[in-house]
Amino acid sequence: MRFFLVGFMGSGKTYWGRKWSEASGLKCYDLDHEIEQRQGRTISRIFKEEGEEGFRRIEQAALKTLLHLDDFILSCGGGTPCWHNNMNLMNEAGVTIYLKSTATELSERLRFEKETRPLLTDVPDELLHDFIHERLQQRIPCYSKATFHLPVSFLTLENFERIERRYAK
Repeated sequence: MRFFLVGFMGSGKTYWGRKWSEASGLKCYDLDHEIEQRQGRTISRIFKEEGEEGFRRIEQAALKTLLHLDDFILSCGGGTPCWHNNMNLMNEAGVTIYLKSTATELSERLRFEKETRPLLTDVPDELLHDFIHERLQQRIPCYSKATFHLPVSFLTLENFERIERRYAK
């Protein structure tokens, strides 16, 4: 079975993907890491050189490559489900899980990670919450198409294991 973790940047997709992988034995992939390995450059550099549209084409190609595999957890980038029909591709290929965060939770987490987040590098600290809130509102319709919605305040390995058992072969 394929499990896709979706949600806004900073919602914990990579962290929980790794934790769930350790507990379950499922292979875990991080889409941004896969892109960086394949491209030989950082996500920030890809954004700078190709723009967001170029990055999203590269991102979808990497996603489609991973869809040929089975039995894994994929931590997706925050915008992955909102571009090029990616959410439908993931829903058809497996189980999508939305790690649901509030703009306040996200801005508190992301305030110290702006340099590593291409969409946030130029956002002044005093505008960070508003920027995240606006972008989150734009993306919620995409995230809402996920099979499961898990508020980050309720994330536990037990909840992931329940989902996994539901889809066990």
